[in-house]
Amino acid sequence: MKHCKIFIVLFFPSLLAAQAPILTLQQAIQEAMKNNFDVIITKNTAEISQINNKWANAGLMPTVSITANKLLGTNNIEQNLVNGTEIKTSGASVNNLNAGLAASWRFFDGMAMFATKKRLEEIEKTGMYTFTKTANETIYNVTTAYYDIVRLQQQVKAIKEVITLYEERLKIAEARFNIGSSPKTDMLQAKVDLNEQQTNLTTAENAISLGKVTLNNLLARDPATVFETADSFVLNRQVNYLLLQQKLEQQNPDVLIAKSNIAIMLQTKKELNAQRLPTATLNGNYNFVRNRNAAGFTLLNQTYGPSASVGIVIPIFIGGLVKQQLRAADLNIKNQELASSQVKNQVLSAFTNAYLNYNNGLKLAEMEKNNLELVKENNMINLERFKKLSITSVELRQGQINYTDAQYRLINAQYQSKIAEAEMLLLAGEIAD
Repeated sequence: MKHCKIFIVLFFPSLLAAQAPILTLQQAIQEAMKNNFDVIITKNTAEISQINNKWANAGLMPTVSITANKLLGTNNIEQNLVNGTEIKTSGASVNNLNAGLAASWRFFDGMAMFATKKRLEEIEKTGMYTFTKTANETIYNVTTAYYDIVRLQQQVKAIKEVITLYEERLKIAEARFNIGSSPKTDMLQAKVDLNEQQTNLTTAENAISLGKVTLNNLLARDPATVFETADSFVLNRQVNYLLLQQKLEQQNPDVLIAKSNIAIMLQTKKELNAQRLPTATLNGNYNFVRNRNAAGFTLLNQTYGPSASVGIVIPIFIGGLVKQQLRAADLNIKNQELASSQVKNQVLSAFTNAYLNYNNGLKLAEMEKNNLELVKENNMINLERFKKLSITSVELRQGQINYTDAQYRLINAQYQSKIAEAEMLLLAGEIAD
């Protein structure tokens, strides 16, 4: 059975290809969202920031603790009391028990706890924005990898079609050479051109295999997983530039992260400023103390009961440290505001470039589609003329080269349009929809 499988792999690879499952772009995206390592890691990181966004981490919640201490031992006692009594004992047992319940609540800390809570909220938002950014970029990478395979498959299809034309040309050249109506150089050139196209076919097929490994890696699955993709592009001519542009500031993760970083710095400044203000802490205790001695002046000492206190700390002078930190915080905020503006400008520039590439790709695809029909018809006419000795081998070869170039230009224009479309959706935060 094993040898049978090897025989099939070696001699009938097309049979395996025919059995390979079709992977649609949507299926690839769904699988990447479920299994991609970067997506999972950033999702877990976002959950950590969500877990940390609690009032307890902001310092608002009280702390309650129970303490207990049990002491057993023996003492050698020698005491001379003022009334003349003398106590001298060896090996007197000691049995002490201390236990207590303590609660402490810092109910005012210069409003720092509220600033800390807001900072934690912004950190949580940043975590979610980062997850969204990673997810969107993963979808974009999957999309470009998928369309790259489609592009290469179209090139393979085009090369195979061209090879058919080159084979026909070689047959004619060989027939002419055999009857002595054309030089051997025409036949040799036809063989060279055919070999070149067969080399191009091998290179393109290998590039498809490499592209599938890349896509499998993005989907976090075995690089050798066999699959097939769509074999053509469906161009979208309904992209709304103005609508997507309006969504840049509202949905682009980089823009949102930059805004959130400003908010974090503003809350950090409030936390620093709170160090100038008083803090007040409410403390409550319930203590139980029992000391038992077998000898000595006090044989039993037992106390218990609640107590409460309020502690207030008023900072008077801390060396101007807070003032320096606040000045540095102001500069950090200004830098972050500039960085935020820079990010917006970069995103808008990238979006504009993508839109220009998208429109250019559509125009080129339309022109090259029409041009390909003309070149194809002209190539067929040239082939018939070549059979009738109306044109030279050089003229036919140039026509075939033009046909090959026209096919490649059409494929690349379609690919450019799809990639530019995906980039626009990525920048507008719409690629996941």
